Amino acid sequence: MQSVIQCEMCDPSESKMITDVESGEIICNRCGIVVVRDLEDTKKIWHKAEDNVSDTRNGNTSSLTLYDQGLTTKIGNTNRDASGNVINSMMMARLNRMKNLDKRSQINKSARNLGRAFRQLDSLKDKLALSNAVIEKTAYIYRKVQEAGLVRGRKVNTVLGASLYVACREFEIPRTLREISAVNNEKYRETSRVYRQIVLYLGKQVPRINLFRYVEKVGKKAKLEEKNIRQALRLMKKVQETGLSAGKEPMGIVGAVIYLSLPKSDENIRQRIITQAIIADAAGVSEVTIRNVYKEIEKKLSLG
Repeated sequence: MQSVIQCEMCDPSESKMITDVESGEIICNRCGIVVVRDLEDTKKIWHKAEDNVSDTRNGNTSSLTLYDQGLTTKIGNTNRDASGNVINSMMMARLNRMKNLDKRSQINKSARNLGRAFRQLDSLKDKLALSNAVIEKTAYIYRKVQEAGLVRGRKVNTVLGASLYVACREFEIPRTLREISAVNNEKYRETSRVYRQIVLYLGKQVPRINLFRYVEKVGKKAKLEEKNIRQALRLMKKVQETGLSAGKEPMGIVGAVIYLSLPKSDENIRQRIITQAIIADAAGVSEVTIRNVYKEIEKKLSLG
């Protein structure tokens, strides 16, 4: 029969025991006396080190970015059994065959596909400076897409780039589909088509693009002053209130708004063309797109 832990100083009917998992102690909530010390944490699993020198509680972390999610078992390379005795040659030969069969059973076509995709995802994480939360969400979306059969017949990197863009939209990270496609070395049109299929097939409710974040991003990339960026944000608010941003290329709107917010009193024609080119390059759109959009905004808001 299991004994009940009680405080020796207080009345059992008036005191309760509090377990502190971090310190491994059980404390009385009334007087604060430590009743039990060095409590074993049963939530963690002990792993035996292969060199038989020391034990460790550090195991592989579970993650969706691992093809097996870090949950598969692995036969160690040691030639000793659990008691520390040396395994004989006949048993060692059987053990080596078991290792080979175990590896073959774990690495199938689906696992190779996930391994390749997540290696590329790790590369994109560094290139785009993304957080672990975004990467985990991308891996989750990619797994759902693979289960739905949308990867079949398509390039793995293209589907991965589209999944990454969906994750960025959900976390409101200012990364455009064109930017992701360029870093991923894939065609923008193909990635865009796969992105639409993912949203449609999985029924994803993708949040609207936060144009204000893109204004800040493009403004900093074009090396504009902070006062110009703030002016562009105020103008973007007017554009959205009047509905001029609906149905238009987001980065075209951003580039046009930034260009319109810049002072043009002392600018000549050549300087204005240079400024357009700088903003167009920072926004990832053509100068023609910026000119067409900014003329429409200028006309509707009477900014000319």
